[in-house]
Amino acid sequence: MAAPAIFLAVLLVVLPGMLYVWAGLPSTSNLSTARLPLSTRIYDRTGTVLLAEIHQGSERRHVVPLSQVARSMQQATIAVEDRTFYQHGGLNLLRTGQAGLDDLIHLRFNQGGSTITQQLVKNIYLSGNRTVLRKLDEAILAIEIEHQYSKAQILEAYLNRIYYGNQAYGVEAAAQTYFGEQASQLSLSEAALLAGLPQAPTALDPFSNLSGARARQRIVLDAMVKAGEITRARARSASAQQLTLRKPSTADDVRAPGFVHWVAAQLEKTYGPELLKNGGLTVVTSLDWNLQSIAQRQVREKVMALQRQHVTDGALVALDPNTGGVLAMVGSAGPDVPGGEYNMAIVPRQPGSAFKIFTYSAAIESGSFTMGSWINDSPVQVRLADGSTYTPRNYDGSYHGWQPIPFALGNSLNIPAVKVEMGTGIDRVIDVARRMGVQALTQPSSAYQPSLTLGGYEVPLIDMAAGASTLAAQGTYRRPQAILQVVAHDGSTLYRYAADKGKPGLTPQVSFIMADMLSSDRNRSLEFGRNSDLVIPGHHVAAKTGTTNDFRDNLTIGFTPNLAVAVWVGNADHTPMRNVSGIVGAAPIFHGFMTQVLSGQPDSWYAVPDGLHAVTMNGYTAYLLPGTEQVAQSQQAPTCDEDCNGSGGQGHGRHKKHG
Repeated sequence: MAAPAIFLAVLLVVLPGMLYVWAGLPSTSNLSTARLPLSTRIYDRTGTVLLAEIHQGSERRHVVPLSQVARSMQQATIAVEDRTFYQHGGLNLLRTGQAGLDDLIHLRFNQGGSTITQQLVKNIYLSGNRTVLRKLDEAILAIEIEHQYSKAQILEAYLNRIYYGNQAYGVEAAAQTYFGEQASQLSLSEAALLAGLPQAPTALDPFSNLSGARARQRIVLDAMVKAGEITRARARSASAQQLTLRKPSTADDVRAPGFVHWVAAQLEKTYGPELLKNGGLTVVTSLDWNLQSIAQRQVREKVMALQRQHVTDGALVALDPNTGGVLAMVGSAGPDVPGGEYNMAIVPRQPGSAFKIFTYSAAIESGSFTMGSWINDSPVQVRLADGSTYTPRNYDGSYHGWQPIPFALGNSLNIPAVKVEMGTGIDRVIDVARRMGVQALTQPSSAYQPSLTLGGYEVPLIDMAAGASTLAAQGTYRRPQAILQVVAHDGSTLYRYAADKGKPGLTPQVSFIMADMLSSDRNRSLEFGRNSDLVIPGHHVAAKTGTTNDFRDNLTIGFTPNLAVAVWVGNADHTPMRNVSGIVGAAPIFHGFMTQVLSGQPDSWYAVPDGLHAVTMNGYTAYLLPGTEQVAQSQQAPTCDEDCNGSGGQGHGRHKKHG
């Protein structure tokens, strides 16, 4: 019986060099990555929460160095697959000869006997045909690989390629798939279970056949005992250990789909689709998983609560004003809602009165109006360039007489906003909006009508969040960014985020005035009443709502010094909601999110920046830019009876819920 084995051994040892050249076999260079599609992994800001894997087809694969594979996993694999791995030169001559003799007798190739090196050769270089010539090719290439690479390199390549079932290729993907942990964290019991799977990945699937997988695990542990790697007592302990399997998942599971797809589009633009899907990139993003989880729950719950009013979708963006980092991005209320496949955080929609933050910022910056100015909420017609007239109306259909600028802004009165816009200049409003982060307004200023200030032009939610973030950062605009680091499969760093100093959008003085006006509950009490969902108990928070006239879109945006948030509610297909305004639709999401995120944190607000002149006017403190005192004095309400100011200056009047 030994003679055929010796004969085959002579053939494979004496003739490999000649046969290698004669057969025209493939090159064995680049062992670690040859023909290896690698998944790109996208993580949260900590680098520990896996948000998604992007790959070609259904394979999940991530290459790790041998040093990041638990020692017990290495030992278990060698013990059960190739006990003499460190002694042979690519072939186990006795095993191969015995298997070969049996195959010759039965005129087929069914017997095992392949070493880890041979299995690696089959995986990388050869087809699945079971013929005598292919078996010979396998042996020749195995010897060639052993000549070129160390045992550590061969074992590393093998562990990164072998199939463990459930679309998990390689030990790192297997550890994540079955146990939700890294390969370096595997226990002896977990390692023994995984090492047994490649023999029959489908039949031994732990999710559907745990008893079969555990039986195979015991075989692996017994092999480790025979190899002298562990004691019999350790094997019994590992076999008895309770294993906690991760819930079965699909290859398409994504934890923050809107955000992940947005990030993937940026990666594809920079590195190309091939590297994205097959390059094995490791991407660390700016996403805060805790904030993302809160945001997803709030959007989902609040949208579902408004279904009877024909509300089917919602979105939220949260930014770090100090870096521009996207902390949370919810693109929809879920994959099961109409239009759930769209990322509404980046789709342009009309922002309604939320756009007024740009109008009033421009007005204050230009000196055309001040925080101490008054504006008359009375009928107005604006003549347009084509000779037609534009007649704005307030949400409640009423006129409120003379109002202080903070009250006109806080109560979201449309007629005063148009008057402020026209007194400032649409071109100035456009310029300020662009400086604050609105990138969607690309037409010449002359193309925009007075309805601009009422949100008549579509702007993505993320641009609105950027505008709020600019105010939160005391006038510094930082482009929303999501990627902190990109690492290639070989460990080299392709990209690392550098701190963004930002660009000046507004001065700190103008930003402070806007923040002060937007954070006062008194300023909005005429229309929203006191203690609405724009108020976050125990915290200074600036906020502004927005609602389109036909109820197709509504928003709430707001900020603290360390967080800027924008929320949208509506329907992806543009169908109108039923009487759902910003304070009813988006504000509850904003309130729920901010309340949870700020819980337990100390209140934080801005100190009055140098250069502002504080004056008491009509019962409230107004902050004036240098040189604007005369403007404020010239824009006071005329002395007249109570109807002249509509009682707005005292915060009285009807309680209206609108945006």
